[in-house]
Amino acid sequence: MAGNAVQVTDSVPQAASSTDSRSAPGKVVSDIILAVTEAQIAPGDTACFPFAARTAYGIPSVHDFNVISDNPDFSPQWARLRSAASDSYGPRYLLEITPGDIGRSQFGAYPLRLSWGAAGTQRYAVGQCTLIIRPSVRAVSEPDVTIWPAGQVCLLLENRGGTGIDVSVSLRHRGSDWSKEWEFELPVTDDPFSFSGRFDPPAAKRSGDFELAVSAAGVPLARRTVRARRPLISRRLIAA
Repeated sequence: MAGNAVQVTDSVPQAASSTDSRSAPGKVVSDIILAVTEAQIAPGDTACFPFAARTAYGIPSVHDFNVISDNPDFSPQWARLRSAASDSYGPRYLLEITPGDIGRSQFGAYPLRLSWGAAGTQRYAVGQCTLIIRPSVRAVSEPDVTIWPAGQVCLLLENRGGTGIDVSVSLRHRGSDWSKEWEFELPVTDDPFSFSGRFDPPAAKRSGDFELAVSAAGVPLARRTVRARRPLISRRLIAA
């Protein structure tokens, strides 16, 4: 897929450098060192990627950096570069990414490369990171999974976007091939949306660990392991 190159003129990616600072003597060292390698944001929010630049050619200007994305949906209007406070490790900069009014087709991952200088020469440095644009959806509370007296998954979700969003919820039992999945549209509401799904837990399982995954518009929203247990019934109650 063709990359989308952006020349940033005034502030995203994983730390990586074109050369190692432990290179052989006499070799020019040029590094872009990013403090943040991944950021997840919703439309209208801003992702911040602080980074430092070390070169043998003085202090680079913010106008000398380029941002390139392998995702063609990346827009140059989202990006802004600015200088930040420096320290003993070299000049500091900040790459800011603010997606504007975007559609659901633009949700997803944007691998980014921040470069300085001319590729193929010693006057070159590059850093990499990933921007993930997710829907304006969040889990209001921790999901609840129970397996007794019946299997049930309960979620409270909030949609701050302007349209309904497709949501997928999957539950998988660790240690077996049992799984269950639900799909529904999350409406735009002022109050949290309550979802409840029932399931038949794996046979002959008094307890177990379940992998719960929630995604909105195909973008992962939550993934965690939930330990569900059936309550113990005392012999006295059984006899009664």
